[in-house]
Amino acid sequence: MKITLGLGRLTADKVASICDGTLYTVACENKVLFETVCTDSREADNTSMFVAIKGERVDGHSYIPNVVKAGCRCVIAERVPLDVKGIAVILVKDSIRAIRDIAEYVKSQVEIQTVAVTGSVGKTTTKEFISAVLDRKFNLYKTEGNFNSTIGMPMSMLELNHHHNAAVFEMGMSGLGEIEFMSEAAKPDVAIITNIGSSHLEMLGSRENIRRAKMEITAGLRDGGTLFLNGDEPLLQGHESDRYNVVYFGMKNEECDYFANNIRNVEGGIIFDMRTPAGEFKNIEINLAGAHNVYNAMVAFTVGLKMQMSESEIREGLLSYKAAKMRQNIYSVGGITVIEDCYNASPESMNAAINVLGDTAKLRGGRMIALLGDMRELGTTTAELHAGVGSYLAEKKADFLFTYGELSSENLANGAVKNGMSEKQIFRSPKTDAEAVGKKLLSVLKEGDVLLVKASRGIAAENVLNYVKAQLA
Repeated sequence: MKITLGLGRLTADKVASICDGTLYTVACENKVLFETVCTDSREADNTSMFVAIKGERVDGHSYIPNVVKAGCRCVIAERVPLDVKGIAVILVKDSIRAIRDIAEYVKSQVEIQTVAVTGSVGKTTTKEFISAVLDRKFNLYKTEGNFNSTIGMPMSMLELNHHHNAAVFEMGMSGLGEIEFMSEAAKPDVAIITNIGSSHLEMLGSRENIRRAKMEITAGLRDGGTLFLNGDEPLLQGHESDRYNVVYFGMKNEECDYFANNIRNVEGGIIFDMRTPAGEFKNIEINLAGAHNVYNAMVAFTVGLKMQMSESEIREGLLSYKAAKMRQNIYSVGGITVIEDCYNASPESMNAAINVLGDTAKLRGGRMIALLGDMRELGTTTAELHAGVGSYLAEKKADFLFTYGELSSENLANGAVKNGMSEKQIFRSPKTDAEAVGKKLLSVLKEGDVLLVKASRGIAAENVLNYVKAQLA
């Protein structure tokens, strides 16, 4: 990862003071200048400050000699490298914390309204919807790709400059303390929790602990700021604070401050109405299928209102949304409607995607075919939650199920059978052989069918889809 500093060049001694580090200069000046920051030694050059991070498998300190050979003259490290000359070393207790310290410094230098988004499902889509809306009025900065970790999110903050007047940051996590770490760096004016799901049960053990981790987003929330919570999620209901405002959105719980109703599926998207403290807004339109995306659009609409945007600006922003790569992209190939949603998967997002499959098949008059792969990080509930997805698919009257991976081939498929699907409708593939599964799919697919492809990222279900598309093109 390599980031160009939005505020321009910094010196080694300045960074040492920001990070509360100790500066060692080895045959060089302490005024060493740099304009980029990188954590990957392969990207280092004479413009860079390299941050050496000790990971589970790789220790960045081992690559300090390499970055020096590449021309790098400034390094942040947790230990002083031996036998390396011509560099400034900023010695710190925690290299990742040092990145965050620099990010906090950069943030303190700019006047900017900041939105932070987290949640078990939908946080990237919500971030993109908010960004699409705010981009209509503000000079916007948003985190790109999967820069939502304790390293990636603070690193992205280093790009902030004086031209930005709004920013949207996504915050993911794998354990307690991580969102708190990021929130304290971003210091958001608005924070959003999209939902509490089952992802990370393996690490956190319960949905209550997942809630606790997500609520850490309030750690850096500015006094007087606003926390948007999903009012349809029982674990989030009833939260109050004297320090910040709490606002609820939903489409089931009518007591929510912002309530969506009259939700209609249309070709290419969704139309809904929304009741708000500012009045009722009719026929809000988005170009993304699935009722679950109403939540994402609601949040973007309410954030737009919160940030003094006009109704027309907000509506135009919602319609300008474009799906991120491998996240619910719907398109046609060879007469088949494909719902490509391979970026990641949890029980909640699987069921939401199955709803999209059913809605799309109903609108287009085609058969429902699902290629569903394993879901990861579900802990002791893995078998039960896979079976639940299979049962839900059967309840929705899918025509065929193709499983991809051991967990889905046993548990998800068995759940479908128990809820009424015939073995003749199910193709089990414990081995992730993309070509073999692709051939099976092609033997079943016919013009007019609607195909959903979804699995956890590590399963790489898009490989099956790529094979199928190559044969149909």
